[in-house]
Amino acid sequence: MTEAIRKSGKRHYLDKDARKKQLIEQAADLVEGKGWAVLNMSALADHAKVSRQLVYQHFPNLDGLLVETARHIFMETMMMSQAAIMGHQGNIRDAVRAAGMVSLDLPQGRGDALWQLIAGMNYGSEALEKLRMRIRELILSLWVPLFQKTYEMEETSARSLVWMLIIAFWGLRQMVRDGMVSREQAMDEMDRVVKAVL
Repeated sequence: MTEAIRKSGKRHYLDKDARKKQLIEQAADLVEGKGWAVLNMSALADHAKVSRQLVYQHFPNLDGLLVETARHIFMETMMMSQAAIMGHQGNIRDAVRAAGMVSLDLPQGRGDALWQLIAGMNYGSEALEKLRMRIRELILSLWVPLFQKTYEMEETSARSLVWMLIIAFWGLRQMVRDGMVSREQAMDEMDRVVKAVL
């Protein structure tokens, strides 16, 4: 940005897609800093230092903003988790450990925002609830085939078992977040859970 633009207070021009991406990143930053309950059109406008009119040009309603923000927060972690799992196709324990480390290494705010999505704290948004269900299906699609192949399980059993393990992991992550156990202790406990369940 040139000195003249900075002094005039004018925003640097961004095309529509780049501006929307920037707003989604600002919304994610807001959620990761203060939680889902604070995200609305005015809060985003204030946080991004833009007008509410500009926010409404990109997001026609709050549900749209919530869904786009949730998708943004989730997808990067999903891709990293998928890579971790694919790197350990032959060993469930190692796959769980690798994917667990991805989640444990997230910044605290991002991890908290993801936990709130997974746990279903949708704050009355039907659109966010639908997205949460799609997120659950995406997570299950990463793990269920590995469990079915390794343990020759029916899909229904594998889905139930995987989801129980996902919730157990996020519970341990919360304990790490709150300083109750170390990262390594949490992963050791997860190893025990996986071994006991399987």
